[in-house]
Amino acid sequence: METTVAAEALPLYLEGTANKAVLIIHGYTGITGDFFPLARQLNDRGYTVSLPRLPGHGTNRKDFMTTGARDWILHAEESYRDLRARFEDVSIIGLSMGGVIALLLSARYSPRKTVLMAPAMAVRNKMFYLTPYLGRFLRPMKAEWQPEPDATESMKFLGNEYWAVDIPSQAAQLRRVQKIAARELSLIKTPLLIMVSETDETVPPETEQVIKKGLSPDCPVETVLLHDSHHVLVTGNEKDMVMEKAVEWLEEA
Repeated sequence: METTVAAEALPLYLEGTANKAVLIIHGYTGITGDFFPLARQLNDRGYTVSLPRLPGHGTNRKDFMTTGARDWILHAEESYRDLRARFEDVSIIGLSMGGVIALLLSARYSPRKTVLMAPAMAVRNKMFYLTPYLGRFLRPMKAEWQPEPDATESMKFLGNEYWAVDIPSQAAQLRRVQKIAARELSLIKTPLLIMVSETDETVPPETEQVIKKGLSPDCPVETVLLHDSHHVLVTGNEKDMVMEKAVEWLEEA
């Protein structure tokens, strides 16, 4: 299968007008396109915005299965360092696995601020925690997914490649990202905004407590509890509130 990148998953880089930047990290099997509206809002406020495509994402399942925790972390890390080489003021936004990677980068690089959207330091499906042991033996399994009525052909393709299947071996790589981040939580001094939803089908609100337990007592944390958002907070019923809060919080001194 030829490896091509779907238009909805292309990386985005928007040059700003001020001396400040934001790195946005999408989630496990996610796409950059979910964040295009937020990226443009930030850019309108003067930010340079980097929204990279993590390796193996937005292409096809075969490509995805050749990548793992190390690839995803290193790519995000390189993207952050590229921004930091140009800007003193760099913040991070991460969704789901992107939120976990954002925690890891916060521990290692101390960005100005970090926004965590449904950070996947805990997941609802308890079988997930067994994937490091079972992932080597279990084959990809059918998952529940239906395209939206107005879905483009490329979105339908991505759905069949990524969202219509559960891939235990790759879920084990996400679990690896979790474990690496957990070991470094106590190093974080960066102010954190944690946004979670009661109706998130993937990450429970309790993920906030998992994070807080690992942080040092002097790490500033603000939490926003949503009541009607699915896992991808920036595309759900409360997306406008989510994006407005993230932008306003980053703008605060």
